[in-house]
Amino acid sequence: MPRVSILSVNKKQYMIDDLPFWLIKEARKKGLYQKDLAEAIGISPQAFGQRTRRKKNGNIRDSFSYGELLTLFKFLDASDEDKQKLMTL
Repeated sequence: MPRVSILSVNKKQYMIDDLPFWLIKEARKKGLYQKDLAEAIGISPQAFGQRTRRKKNGNIRDSFSYGELLTLFKFLDASDEDKQKLMTL
C-alpha cells in the first residue's frame, strides 16, 4: 500500500500532539521524571501534567513557550537533529 503524505494541517496537529510525549520519553531514557522536567522550567509537576493532557475537544494543548522548549532541549541534551525535526513543519 502506498504511503499517504500528511497534509500540513494534520502534520502540525500531529507534531503538537507528539511533543510532550517525546519530552517525557527522552527524560525516561535519561532516568528522569516529569517532575524533573517541571523543575527545569520552573513549574509544579501538576502543572506539567496538566500541560500534557488533552483539551475537552480531544486536541492536545500547544502549551510550551519557545523559551521553555529551549530550556527543556538543553536540559535533555537534545541533538540538533532532534531539535530541527521537532521544531520545523
